[in-house]
Amino acid sequence: MSNFRVKDPYQVCPSFETEHFFVRLVKIEDAEDLLECYSDPVSNRLFNSDNCMNNFNIQTLEKMKEYIGFWLYEYERKYYVRFSIVNKSTAKSIGTIEFFTRNEPEKKHGNIGILRLDLGSEFEISNVITELLQMIEDYFYDYFGANSIVTKAIPFGEQRRLSLKQLGYQIFDDPQIISYNDYFIKMMGFN
Repeated sequence: MSNFRVKDPYQVCPSFETEHFFVRLVKIEDAEDLLECYSDPVSNRLFNSDNCMNNFNIQTLEKMKEYIGFWLYEYERKYYVRFSIVNKSTAKSIGTIEFFTRNEPEKKHGNIGILRLDLGSEFEISNVITELLQMIEDYFYDYFGANSIVTKAIPFGEQRRLSLKQLGYQIFDDPQIISYNDYFIKMMGFN
C-alpha cells in the first residue's frame, strides 16, 4: 500500500491492478467502451447520481466524451478522481470508479471517502464487485486519507448489497451526514 502523505492522487493519479482488471484515470479514448455501460438501462438503474445534476443515462458517443471531459476537468480541480475499470481479458473499459474524501472530517467516522462504482450490467455480479471493493479498500484509505468509505447500493442491486455485507459494510443512516437513502459504510482505523 502507498501512503497518502507520500503520493497525492491529484498530483500523479495512481493506477491499480486486480486479478481481472486494471484501474486507471479515465481518458477520452474510453468513451466508446463506456458508452456501452452508461447507455445500458439495467446498469443505469444502479448508478448513484445523488447530488449530481444528471442521472448518467448517456446515449451518444459525443455526450459520453463530454462527460469524460467534465470528469477530467473536475479531477484537475481536485474534486474527485474518476477511474476507468479495464477488463484485462478484452482491454475494454467496463465501468468507472469515482472517489473523493469529504473536506470536513466527521467526529464519529473521520474522513469519509465517497465511492461511486458504475459497472456494465454483465459485470454487476458479486465476485466482480467484491474484487473491485477489495482493491479499493487496499489502497484508497491511504491514497485519499479516508477513515471510512461510504457507497450507495439500492435494494434492486442485490449482488452489490451481498458483496458489501460480506466485506463488513454496515447500513449507514445518518441524514445529517448523507441525506440520501441506501448507503453503506465501512470504517478503517479510526476511533
